[in-house]
Amino acid sequence: MRDDAGPTLDLIGVDGCRGGWYAVMQDARTGAISARICASFADVLAWAPAPAIVAVDMPIGLSSSGYRACDAEARKRLKWPRSASVFQTPVRQALDAESYRQACDLNREATGKGISQQAFNILPKIADVDKALQASARDASRAFEVHPELAFMQLRVEQGGEERGLIEGKTTADGHARRKALLDPVFGAALQAALDARVSRHVQKDDVLDAFAVLWSAWRIAKGSAITLPGEEPRDSAGLPMVIRY
Repeated sequence: MRDDAGPTLDLIGVDGCRGGWYAVMQDARTGAISARICASFADVLAWAPAPAIVAVDMPIGLSSSGYRACDAEARKRLKWPRSASVFQTPVRQALDAESYRQACDLNREATGKGISQQAFNILPKIADVDKALQASARDASRAFEVHPELAFMQLRVEQGGEERGLIEGKTTADGHARRKALLDPVFGAALQAALDARVSRHVQKDDVLDAFAVLWSAWRIAKGSAITLPGEEPRDSAGLPMVIRY
């Protein structure tokens, strides 16, 4: 990232992928960006030890009621159709479900509502993050939830565009081109190098772009300029924040 007063901490942006977790790190000393696939979120934290800032595209705090103000505010800001990218966050009781039906039953028992298929698909990733952060208060204090579509929206705002989510879906050719164009002025050749180096059976193109968008948000978190949803910091029953930053 190009900034005269760069961050004093290593920064890492993380997105879930087929191979586990796709992570991109910016070295605070050199500004160099490197990428790797980590098998678990604990491996991500080990690759970027404290006090590095770790930003991840995955829910962190889990509401016992199923409602999180951060999700509601994110949908409101993104507007349709990108508001649909903010899934209903499951309750912690549903994380160990072995089937979609079981997950819906457990979530409905706690909240009166089931969960989407998309949310069910990422249950193991949510559980992976939850377990790692509950195991370490120090790691929990340096890990931050980011939604990349909010990051792309803010990138567009800072480049003179409208404050709403992108219309184009991220898996389409137009969506990829639009998001890459927003990231290019920030990351330049490092982004293209990461796209060229990815192994498609483990990492999709949109995983790479999302991780870089999350890395950009990690830089904003480090600088104290990130937007926080909601403005206060509600905590779940395990003491983890139910907050999205971008």
